Amino acid sequence: MDDSGDVIEGRLLAAGDIAYPILHGIPRFVGVDGPESQVAASFGYKWSKRSSYEGPEFASWYRDWLLRKYGFEDASSLRAHFARFERVLDVGCGSGMSSVVSLDGLRSDQSWVGLDLSTAIDVARERLAGRPNTDFVQADALALPFRKAAFDAIFSEGVLHHTSSTRGALASLISVLAPGGEVMFYVYRVKAPIREFTDDLLRAQVSILPPEEAWELMAPLTDLAKALAGVRANVDVPEDVPLLGIKAGTYDIQRLIYWHFAKLFWSDDLGFEGSQHVNFDWYHPRFAHRHTEEEVRGWCEDLRLSIIHFDSQESGFTVRATKA
Repeated sequence: MDDSGDVIEGRLLAAGDIAYPILHGIPRFVGVDGPESQVAASFGYKWSKRSSYEGPEFASWYRDWLLRKYGFEDASSLRAHFARFERVLDVGCGSGMSSVVSLDGLRSDQSWVGLDLSTAIDVARERLAGRPNTDFVQADALALPFRKAAFDAIFSEGVLHHTSSTRGALASLISVLAPGGEVMFYVYRVKAPIREFTDDLLRAQVSILPPEEAWELMAPLTDLAKALAGVRANVDVPEDVPLLGIKAGTYDIQRLIYWHFAKLFWSDDLGFEGSQHVNFDWYHPRFAHRHTEEEVRGWCEDLRLSIIHFDSQESGFTVRATKA
């Protein structure tokens, strides 16, 4: 029995005679403490609020964004791509949101392993129940409990920057990727200077709160984003403003503020719960590193990765690369 009173079904003996519990059918390679405990609590809470992301509108919005930045025309082309790999690891799978797109095409001779630091792994197991050849593990991306070169493909959507070291987490992934295998990942991009300042200021205040309190505290922020979006007005910026990181052009007022001053996300399609989900995802986790294109490309070169797809957006960088 663990601290919560749940019955431990067994123990898994690992290297060094360390025994890890198996709870609800999932090996647990974590005793999360220190800074990582806040990140685990944040994402465990976020993915437990299934009403904020399980609607068809959120699923459609997320799927389209995912396909576009990874360079696939549609879900079938993504599934066909994953069909090439025998062993797939999804690092930071959360509740399985991004996994669903590729899992629909999983063959009987393929295997898929979902891994997450938080109790979101239990939500993923529940949501993906009944799909064959799926396994779930609770573990840290920086300390993966697998042998070297264990997987042919590794997918990590928006996760590496939520660890204590984005580059270190990527290196950890590559250590369990087979030669010639493919890694797919997305990391945040450095934003305009005032946006960076505001993000750090708000995160410092929000991340120290329990998830429930943080969710409630951020509700007015999401309401403000809705109000700004409701203005439906454009701003013409006549020339570049280098000091603020603003390029010349025409901006919707909500998006001008969003990209350059504070992340106030709003989508009419997602509504309050879905938009709140996105804002919470940004401000509550303690770690949310932002990077430059030079950094990301440098990591790939250092780790002997050949980039086959690189998507650059204002939000971040999406990479598909093969291991030498």
